[in-house]
Amino acid sequence: MTTPQVKSIRALERGLQVLRYLQEKRGATLHDLHLQLQLPKATLLRLLRTLEENGFAWRGLNDGRYHAGQVMKLLGDRPGSLDRLAEVAGPILDELVATVQWPSDLSIRNGTSMELCETSRLRSYFLVNRLSTGFRINMVLSAPGRAYLAFCPQKERVSILSQLRRKSDPGYMRMGGHADIERMLEATHARGYSIRDPQWGGHFSETKAQYDDGLAAIAVPILVKNQVVGCINIVWIARVAKVDVIVKKHIVDLQKAAGLIAASYESATLEKHANGVKPVA
Repeated sequence: MTTPQVKSIRALERGLQVLRYLQEKRGATLHDLHLQLQLPKATLLRLLRTLEENGFAWRGLNDGRYHAGQVMKLLGDRPGSLDRLAEVAGPILDELVATVQWPSDLSIRNGTSMELCETSRLRSYFLVNRLSTGFRINMVLSAPGRAYLAFCPQKERVSILSQLRRKSDPGYMRMGGHADIERMLEATHARGYSIRDPQWGGHFSETKAQYDDGLAAIAVPILVKNQVVGCINIVWIARVAKVDVIVKKHIVDLQKAAGLIAASYESATLEKHANGVKPVA
């Protein structure tokens, strides 16, 4: 007795092709997929939308690149926690910019600086300077860096500040040393949010006289079990609004977004663990 011939499902084959490419390349644009897979962009958009809605893919806010999603990671792909954090934060940052109009950045600690890993600047009505993921942010002068230092464990904070001192970090030196920085961080922790140094222009090492992006920012930590996994901010054109105005109008929105990201990140991490995949620190 012969086995009946069964036709394969063409749409499923195409979807699997897309997933395989996203896994191999760690992210791709629509045009990349179009060139590589020789599929019409309209078809790819339908496939990608379906994959996104079912957790198999997600799209970065900043660069528009598509990535393999959490479901694929449960099946064996094991990218680091940065990917998980950026994936869960993207939709929340999108909602936040729709609410407050001003954009937000998601950043994590990378050594003695912060690193941008997602941003909604392209989604904002207001034109502010565009930053690429991987952009290094001064730890002592920036709002995200201050939020991280103010809420991380004391041992970690002391270690970071000691390294900055040994390297004669421009931000550390500009703040007047350890005692002044500690006082600033204590005030930041008590306040519950951080403020970008008004004498800092946004460049990692140059003075405001040398480089000034014209922006101001506030930031809060993303806390998971009292551990800082990252920080999010709100950035705006400094001449348009004072810090206290932005705080009064939007600090609750920012803190709510941080809480939602923390909950989603923790849930995604626990889900991986429950399915037999060891969480990546």
